[in-house]
Amino acid sequence: VNSKNESRGCCNLGCPISVKNALALKKLKRDIRIHILYRDLSMVKEEHFRIDEAKAAGIKFIRFPDVHYPELKKEQGHFVLSVYDILLGRELAIRADLVVLTTAFQGNDTVEKIKGHLKVSANSDGFFQEAHVKLGPVEFPSAGLSLCGCAKSPKSFKESCEEGTAAAMRVSIPMKKGYVEAEGIVADIDLTDCSKCGLCSKNCPFGAIQVDREKRPSVVKALCKGCGLCAADCPKECINIVHYSDEQLLAQVEAALEEKPGEKIVGFICHWCALGGVDMAGVSRLQYPSNGRLIRVMCSARVPTKLIERAFELGAAGVLVVGCEFPTCHYITGNYACDARMKKAKKRLEKKGYDPKKLWVAWCSAADGPKFANIMKEMAKQLELG
Repeated sequence: VNSKNESRGCCNLGCPISVKNALALKKLKRDIRIHILYRDLSMVKEEHFRIDEAKAAGIKFIRFPDVHYPELKKEQGHFVLSVYDILLGRELAIRADLVVLTTAFQGNDTVEKIKGHLKVSANSDGFFQEAHVKLGPVEFPSAGLSLCGCAKSPKSFKESCEEGTAAAMRVSIPMKKGYVEAEGIVADIDLTDCSKCGLCSKNCPFGAIQVDREKRPSVVKALCKGCGLCAADCPKECINIVHYSDEQLLAQVEAALEEKPGEKIVGFICHWCALGGVDMAGVSRLQYPSNGRLIRVMCSARVPTKLIERAFELGAAGVLVVGCEFPTCHYITGNYACDARMKKAKKRLEKKGYDPKKLWVAWCSAADGPKFANIMKEMAKQLELG
């Protein structure tokens, strides 16, 4: 009930639980008549066999259409359900002594409050969001915090136990050491030219930049993950990322375009999923044009508009920015920030007389080697690089 609607998708648990409960009732009383009314029947993983088991036990399955929901009335001390059976093509009236509603599994109302205290992320369904679906399924992006089971999404008892074991093993290492190791790649703020706009603090997905009473920002380095979103957004260019400063990235762009810039594509590649896709293309021996000069960044959100403009000023044939697929950004909202910035960058390039079609933006997972190779081929073809 109340699943697969405009506000939420399938919870994956309602159908298996309904069938399991029906079978349990049948075991208690074999002559009991049970009807399962459903709109869609989604049995995940190994639960499929229970449908045949339920049918063999005499449990009736009745499917109703989206536009015609069952109606419940009470007549002479009994419930009467009116339901339209799609297979029979007619209305049925079912007299029942007991009606059981299997409600949709949804998140807790306290999630919003907790995520504010812990500086972690949550999705629109009211569940906490892991660092990465594949790379960090039981971790928060914030160091030292783990999650499992129904805290992140609807889970069966078995799945919750498995994730609980994984989370326990993950946190056992810092618990044994007695401390948590933070990343060395962090933001560094030079307050000399800071306009105190507060944009960095507002946009940081980890709440790692705090502002004092005089509106001066400072980085909590234990919370900072070094994504670079703040550095790319800073209007005064007061923020640098250790090991990925503007000067270092600019030097790589200039070195890449030192010779025959008109034949080169400058690519900014996210370190996490996107770079994995590039590596996959390489180890799979996929052929694609050699015009690309790829520059690694920790997140696609680290790429500021000025780097793209500089590449075109130096005569680059094109610029490619590749980030993680939605919504699997290692830095929670980094790819969303990049997408918004690139749309603005194209308008800015057009005003400056550059062809915005030469700026390409793509999203790749670590397994998308063929996708990356095809992007490079198509880009070289459209830019007529031979």
